[in-house]
Amino acid sequence: MDFPATLLHGARATGLWESLLEAAAGLLCEAPGRATTPWQARACGECAGCHLVQAGTHPDLRVVVPPALAAELGLGADEAGEGAQAQGEARTAAAGREIGIEQVRGLIDWAQGTSHRGGPKVAVVHPLDAMAAPAANALLKVLEEPPESLCFLTGTHHLDRVLPTLRSRCSLRAWARPDAQAALAELERRGQSDAQAVMHWSRRAVFEPDPARGLEWTRRLVRQLADGRVNQLDGVTPAQAIESLQKLTLDLVRVRSGLQPSYLADMDGALRRMAGQGDTGAWLQWWQRLAQAARTPDFPVHAGLAVQAWVVELQQLCTSGAN
Repeated sequence: MDFPATLLHGARATGLWESLLEAAAGLLCEAPGRATTPWQARACGECAGCHLVQAGTHPDLRVVVPPALAAELGLGADEAGEGAQAQGEARTAAAGREIGIEQVRGLIDWAQGTSHRGGPKVAVVHPLDAMAAPAANALLKVLEEPPESLCFLTGTHHLDRVLPTLRSRCSLRAWARPDAQAALAELERRGQSDAQAVMHWSRRAVFEPDPARGLEWTRRLVRQLADGRVNQLDGVTPAQAIESLQKLTLDLVRVRSGLQPSYLADMDGALRRMAGQGDTGAWLQWWQRLAQAARTPDFPVHAGLAVQAWVVELQQLCTSGAN
């Protein structure tokens, strides 16, 4: 079997990582008559191969991610492609945010071996943009001449940051956001209350740990602004406040332009009252200042005062009068 390397690219928290793992599980499934190509093969969940994948002990599956991302994805050091020799080196690579060269060398050594179970060997590398030049060059060699029956499944949320040499060796596959039905199903599976509102707030990026982050704080802020009295600003970090205020600002610009709100779909009336009192140009300028602040969200010495300052400015914008 000849498997070209595949690079799956799409937005964060939209199921891209989950799709990579599902594709790997499908390829390693040992059920009779299964498909043998990525994203067509489906794991049965019952065979010995599927049980090994579920346990994280399949010898023909290698997952390589940056150390800092491993815990977030629910992977241990061994599952994340860090052998004992590589762990120290990997953790020092850009504070664990990069895939280190020792991780790639371990992957290459594993790839050169024969299959333990007589089927394909599957390597999952994510994100492919998290590689400095030495690690990328080492990986490039095996991508150019992959061992027989080796399948590379790679992913990225920033296709423009993937080195051209790596990108050119991969078959590109775009990953779309889940549709509304799939997003609601995922939120309901997680037991998320008010799934409809969270789906809009997260723009269907429902696979992140907390897709409702900042929603209740923003709702409370809108209600308090409508009453003309803001007195509860706790419950968010500066980074979360900036993200929430950006979403709120974009909705205010949308409704002032005659469109429906994207993030706070259930607060259309309150948003229209707020937007009618402000100036579109001022809203856009403020959004740009928020975007600038988002680059260093943890810089303020006093987080509470920083959030308060942004909310005070929002109040001023809401009462500045329309053009």
